[in-house]
Order: sequence, then structure tokens, then C-alpha cells
Amino acid sequence: MKQPVFFWSENDRETIVEACRQHWADEVGEVLKRADLACDNTFIFTHRWDMERCEQPVSFPEAIDWTFRLNGDFEWTVMLNRARYMADLGQAYWLTGDEKYASSYIRLLKNWLIQNPLTEEEVHFSKERSYNVKDTWRKLDSGIRMGNWLKGYYCIRSSPLWGEEEESLFQQGVQLHGMYLQLAFTPHDLQSNWGFLESNGLFQIGLLFPWIDDADRWLHTAIGRLVKMAELQVFEDGMHNEQCSMYHHEVLHCLFEPIRLAEINGLEIPAVLKETLNRMFTASLALIQPDGHQPALSDSDATPMRDVLSRGAVLFRRGDLKQQGYPVLDYEGIWYFGRDGAKRYERLESREPDFCSVELQQAGVAVMRSDWSPEARYLLFDGGHMDLIQAHGHDDFLHIGLSARGREFLVDPGRYTYMENEDRKYFKESFQHNLLTVDDLPISVYESSWEWSQVAVPVNRFWRTHPDFDYVQAGHDGYWRLDQPVQVLRQILFVKPDYWILVDTCRSKGVHQYKQHFHFTEGTPLHVNPETGMVETRYGDGPNLKLIPLSKMEVRIEPCWISRHYNQKSPSSKVTFTQEGTGLTKFVTLLVPFTDEQEAEVKLETLTVLDTYGNPVSPDRVSAWRVGRAAGSEVVLFSHQGPYSYRFAQYHMSGEILLIREEGGKTTRAHVVKV
Repeated sequence: MKQPVFFWSENDRETIVEACRQHWADEVGEVLKRADLACDNTFIFTHRWDMERCEQPVSFPEAIDWTFRLNGDFEWTVMLNRARYMADLGQAYWLTGDEKYASSYIRLLKNWLIQNPLTEEEVHFSKERSYNVKDTWRKLDSGIRMGNWLKGYYCIRSSPLWGEEEESLFQQGVQLHGMYLQLAFTPHDLQSNWGFLESNGLFQIGLLFPWIDDADRWLHTAIGRLVKMAELQVFEDGMHNEQCSMYHHEVLHCLFEPIRLAEINGLEIPAVLKETLNRMFTASLALIQPDGHQPALSDSDATPMRDVLSRGAVLFRRGDLKQQGYPVLDYEGIWYFGRDGAKRYERLESREPDFCSVELQQAGVAVMRSDWSPEARYLLFDGGHMDLIQAHGHDDFLHIGLSARGREFLVDPGRYTYMENEDRKYFKESFQHNLLTVDDLPISVYESSWEWSQVAVPVNRFWRTHPDFDYVQAGHDGYWRLDQPVQVLRQILFVKPDYWILVDTCRSKGVHQYKQHFHFTEGTPLHVNPETGMVETRYGDGPNLKLIPLSKMEVRIEPCWISRHYNQKSPSSKVTFTQEGTGLTKFVTLLVPFTDEQEAEVKLETLTVLDTYGNPVSPDRVSAWRVGRAAGSEVVLFSHQGPYSYRFAQYHMSGEILLIREEGGKTTRAHVVKV
């Protein structure tokens, strides 16, 4: 029987170690730090893709309690049992040759297996009753644990401390996990990220240990599940159906590993798996912020993600992914692809993506981007459904995030915790996103950490991109439930490459209080002009941002929290614009990034609008302005009554959204943005 091949082999050890130490010394230091702590029964979870990070060390001076909960948080328990430190111990052993890492891997392996036995009867009993067989044997954690054990095993087995006893024990543990992952799968898993996390582990067991009874069946079962889940869970636009950037990347990872292992071992797998993974990489490319981080959509952290794109670039030989990846193959990529992969990445020609601004149509997420540089102007708009299984979703309809000129300004506050407490509610509800609320009520109704009621759905979505502009709009039915229902619509026009016009309109027969929310990055110096209501960031150097309201509103700066990572939150500030109204109430705000006084100078003129016969049109029906800047000026019209024929300034045009660019007092380009 041919010996299956893992991601890395002993033949590549010297090259891997040399490349990691040369290019990724900080990552090497982090791996060794976590491995050293694990040698002393002390655990932290600080890998960039740890789903529930925790920087607080927890030590077990004597026996490890595998069910321990730090501060009552079950997520700490599952992180302990996912065993990332076992992969760290293996890599640390190769990086240093120190036998203490092999010794600790063996000790922890034996300890876990002795303290956490599992029988087939227990699995069947728990599956029939739809609960976890044991806290230490949750299904998705078992799939993750298997991957981490294997990453450590393929390094540690070269140690003289690894003998027949250790090999036999390890294979018993592998067989136990294979039996469990085969039996514990449920129909719900087909629609959840759990299914991918479980099936990745089962695939690796079935492929890498073909001499174990049932391994072939496990392999083919895992492939079949992956195919079904790829078809069910991943949208045509490449986004995972939970519409959460963190879990999108977890699922991507759990497709990447089986596909890479199949490639190494010459295993033919259904084409839909590679096609799906390639689409997921494209969605990741679309989302990446100019600073290289993922946006913290729903239950996500603000994780750096250039490593993901670097690995995709090697696998699919895509220069566009490399353009947003690292100059050299990332640390984990070196382990996954070895010497040949690092050379392939080096030879790969970087190129700008074929798109710049883009809408992920099924996800309902649009990205307006000026270019692909770190200084790009970037606005993300979330106009899609809440997570389709409503677990990891946040109440963030019409949320925006904004970066410009190398600085992040408007942020998604993140998730912070999964515990059932006020913090969980705080970070999930509407008020902690950059959107509009009515009467201080949430858009959807929060019931518990994993449950919502009266869930809003998007309406009136539209997207268009053009070299001169991007335009997006969407509304939702969240406030249709009120006794006096409110129709909400958010419209954003990006006048490339310089600024955005944000228009929120609310329609109701009743009187309501409307409030816009804007959350700024930690430490942002904010100033409000009391006469105009204009909000301005005042960094001493580099770029700044103006929020220029075009209507009279109450402006306040309030404290808020920002969570960049699970278990971590920092104080920050938010701005609210508030006004009361009935009928049509509108907020019009210019979002203008600038780096000097000349760019900061914006002159606004509200224009009189006539219909095609010369009759004045009410501001309730149409809004038009001239925006004057040093670089030129634009005339912009938003019709609030649908497409119509208008006369304004010296123009006579028909449509719903109109944009005219002027230079030197002359018209250069006129656009019907939306008919």
C-alpha cells in the first residue's frame, strides 16, 4: 500500500525551517511561545485564526481539567480541546530540534485520550437526543482537533521518543475520531459551518490512514458531504451563507486542506470542490480592507487575512490574489506548500484584480474601492440578509465601514463574546453598527445569544459600478412592524475617487425619531462644529475624514466599545445624527476623506429643481446639490419619487439618480446613475 503524503515531509524540513526563520521570525517566536507554555501545562489562544482568542494564560500545575471554563466561558473549554498547541509543539520541534516539545506532545496526547474516553453507544445516544456527547467531544471541535493533532504528529514522529507504543496509541485516537465524525454528522450540519469543520477532519483521517478499518468509507463519506455542503452553503458570489467573514474563512480553510491533500496525493475529487474554493478566494479578495484585514462582519474578528490570499495564489496560480497577499509566501503557506510552493509563489507574477468595486450579489455586500493600494478609498456596505441560520448574524442592515488614505475611520464594533450576557446583546444589536434606527428600537428583535425574532429582510436593492462612480442602495422591512410603519432606504453614491454621498430616507405617516450611528476607530480625535453640525476627525498627521450633514440635525458624540478580537474590547467614540419627522424625513451626509486644507475645502450649494414644464419640485420629492472642490465640481440629484424629468442648474435630464461632473465651469461628463 502506497504511503499517503501529508502537507509537509521530512525531506522539506530544512527548507521549511530556513524559510520560516528568514521571513517570518515573529510568527516563529509566537509558535515557540505557545509551545513553551504548553510544555508547562499553560495555554493561550493567540493564533491569528483562533476562532475565540484568549491572551490570558491559564495554567494547570497538576492534572489538566479538560472541562475547565475560564470566567464561565464554554468557548475557552472548546479552544482547549481544539488543541492548536499540538500543531505548535510539532512545528516547534522541527524549528528547534528540542526534544522537550516531542515529550510534551506525547504527554498531552496520552493525557487527553485517557481522560476523554468515548464509546460508540455514547455517540448514538447523544445523536438521537441532539446534544453534544461530551463537552470535550463537540463535533466541530473534534474535526479541528484531528487536524491539529496531525500537524503535530507529522513532525513529532521523527523524534527518537516516538516509539511503537506512541504510534499505536495515536492510531487508536485517530480511529476513535474517525468513528465519531462518521456517526455524529446530522442533516443540520449540511447547512452549517460545523459540517465543513467536521468533514475536513474525517477526510484527513480517511486519506492518511487507509490501513484503518473503514478508512476508505470515511474518505468517500467526507468527500460526499463536502460536495453537498459546497453546493448548499456557498453562494454563487463565493460568500459563505452565514455572511460572516470569520466563518467564511473557516469554511474556506476546511475546503483548502482537503483539496491541497488531494493534490499532493494524486486523488481525483469532484471539480465542484475546487470551483467553490476558487470562488471563495475571489469573495475574500473582494472584501479585504486596504490594511489587509477582513471586515468584522457579524461574529467576526478584525483578523489580518493576507496569508489566506497568499495560499490561494499558490494553489490556483492567481496573480491577483498575490497582489493582495504577502511579498513572500506566508508562514503557514510555507508549511502547506514546502520548497516547491515557495518557489512557485516567488515566480508568480502579481497583477491587479480584474475588478475594483464589486457587489457580492447573493450576500448583498457591496465594496466601493478607488484602487488596490493600501491608501485606497474603501467603503463596505452590508445590504444582505442576516445569516441564513440566524446564529452568527448581527442586526446590521445597511451598515457601512470606511477606510481612506491608509487609515480606517468607520468600523464594525465586532463580537467580543458568545456568552449569554449584556455584552453579547450589546455587540449584536443594531445600535452598535453604522446604520439608521427608528425610535431607539432595533431593526430585528434580539431574543438570546443565538436567536432572533421578527427578523428583517432587505428590500429595494440595487447596485451599479462605473469608472466615474459606484452606486448602491437597499432598504429593509424592520420597522414595518410598528403601529405607524416606517420605510427605510439607504443610498450611497461614490464620486470616484474622492468622496461619498450618503442619503437615508424614512417614510411614515406617523411622527418618529430617527438616528444615524457612526462608530469610529479607537482613539479617533473628533470635533463637532456647533453651527453646521459637521463632524471632523483631527489627527495631527495623515488623513482625516469629514462628515458634512446637509440638513439640520442634533449631533452628539457618545462613548462606545470596539472589539477587534474575541475576549477583547476597547473604549471608543461614536457620532449620532438625530432628527424627528413625519412623511419623508431625509439625512444627507457627505463623507469626505482629506489630507490637507485644499482637499478639506468643500463648498455646498443646494439647487432649486423644476419639473420639465418649469414648475418648482418640493424637496420632499427631489434633492439636488452642487459640490465644489479644488479638483472640480459635481452636480448631484436624488429623486425621491422615482425616475422623473428635471431641470436644475443649467441641466435638463431624466432619471432617479443623476451625476454631472464639471471642470473649469464646463460639463465634462453627465451620467444617469439610476434610471
